[in-house]
Amino acid sequence: MTQGYEDIADRLQRSGRGLGEEERRFETKQLEAQPFVGIRTNATMDKLPEIMGSLFGEVYGYIQQNGQTPTGMPFSRYHSMDGNAVDMECGMPVASPMEGKDRVQAGELPAGTVAAVTHMGSYEGLSKTWMALTGWMESQGLQPAGAPWEVYVTDPGAEPDQAKWRTDIFFPVS
Repeated sequence: MTQGYEDIADRLQRSGRGLGEEERRFETKQLEAQPFVGIRTNATMDKLPEIMGSLFGEVYGYIQQNGQTPTGMPFSRYHSMDGNAVDMECGMPVASPMEGKDRVQAGELPAGTVAAVTHMGSYEGLSKTWMALTGWMESQGLQPAGAPWEVYVTDPGAEPDQAKWRTDIFFPVS
């Protein structure tokens, strides 16, 4: 796997985000490009839970101030990891490209082939799903081809039962 992505699952697991076993179905999908607005930041793995909510709130507010609504659920995109440090982006999809301003910038999730899996359960179990996905990618001869992302399909504020939380993981591959 390419430098910067080769150990994403290991680093997520060491952050304490890795417990639980659930059934996983791996697949490759073709995705269309998706415009979004988001905030890119650098943080340490242990700080992610406390900063992500405020970043999503800021992005959502920006979208509303500009007369749009998100067209999908929030996501986190992981550009690189170095030790405990992560270069990541918290964003929300929009119907059409928007102008960015200050910290909130426009972007596009790429079109193309991704390896995908759905994680059901608490966020603490995500690292095992990441590890299983990267292992499956290797077994299929798939190579990372860009920054992976997680889509938080279930709003924890609306669903208190963590066993029902759904997170979709997408990893561009070639």
